Amino acid sequence: MLSWPRRHPDEYAAFRDGLLSAVPITIGLVPWGVVTGVAMVSAGLSTFEAAAMSVLVFAGSAQLAVLPLFVARAPLWVMLATGLLVNVRYFIYSAVLAPHFARLSRGWRLLLSYITVDGVFAMFAGRYRPGDGVAAKHWFYLGGSAFVWVVWQLASLAGIFGGALVPRDWSLDFAATLALIALLMPLLFDRAVVAGAVAAGVVSLAGAQLPLNLGVLLAVVAGVGVGMAAASLDGRTRRDA
Repeated sequence: MLSWPRRHPDEYAAFRDGLLSAVPITIGLVPWGVVTGVAMVSAGLSTFEAAAMSVLVFAGSAQLAVLPLFVARAPLWVMLATGLLVNVRYFIYSAVLAPHFARLSRGWRLLLSYITVDGVFAMFAGRYRPGDGVAAKHWFYLGGSAFVWVVWQLASLAGIFGGALVPRDWSLDFAATLALIALLMPLLFDRAVVAGAVAAGVVSLAGAQLPLNLGVLLAVVAGVGVGMAAASLDGRTRRDA
């Protein structure tokens, strides 16, 4: 069960601060959500199926990566592997967030894991440190993530029901790419992350023409592998220093 502690002004303030801090994130998220909604309907999903996918999956990058495979009638295992690898970064996010939320109830942890998004994670990681003694930090995370969730769902619904009315020359897909880049920038906080991002970018460009979106899979594997290797090397260097 979700255990809600007795709320007090600090928790309300943290929730409000999280919500307000997430507002700039949603500016770039709206076109991305609209494009994802359009893509789901264009791939052959009904409006109900597309809306359900938006709520149940809640992972725009994975949705956009899997939809071309769905259209191409790729094997189910390829679609599952693509979704898993595109979202493998959440394993890293969970390792960073665990020290902050380990003492929360299981209900709280399930809720926060479902609504975790890249921009709020980056904002939270830059604001709080493990063991900092801030008791209401999970309310900050909830406020920011819940606001982004609502905006994403509304943007997706706009794409699902009204995407056909948007002129193609508006290039919303390019705006979505810019939004992804904007979300990436705050995460480039050390050499390991930079190394992983560069490796993923190079492999993605090199494999852009591969069938079944395999270039994306290879890019994710390369990025995670190089990032982990760089982090391990950095840790060994600090221990030897």
